[in-house]
Amino acid sequence: MPLSMMDIGDKVRVKAVTGTDQVRKHLGSLSIIPGAVVTVVQKTGENMILGVHDSRIAVGADISRHVMVEIYKA
Repeated sequence: MPLSMMDIGDKVRVKAVTGTDQVRKHLGSLSIIPGAVVTVVQKTGENMILGVHDSRIAVGADISRHVMVEIYKA
């Protein structure tokens, strides 16, 4: 399911990144790659602030739809 459907506090693992080469490269530079564990810190509509490693990253609705995730179970 797309990252845009997640709620605050959800911890997910990135399964795939879709979109153009430019979109995938941009997300890769933010460490949003398959296998990465991401936490939804804040959400306003489909705009989100994500916790990735020790960083906080803001992504818009257009980007969050390109990240396919599954709920992370440690």
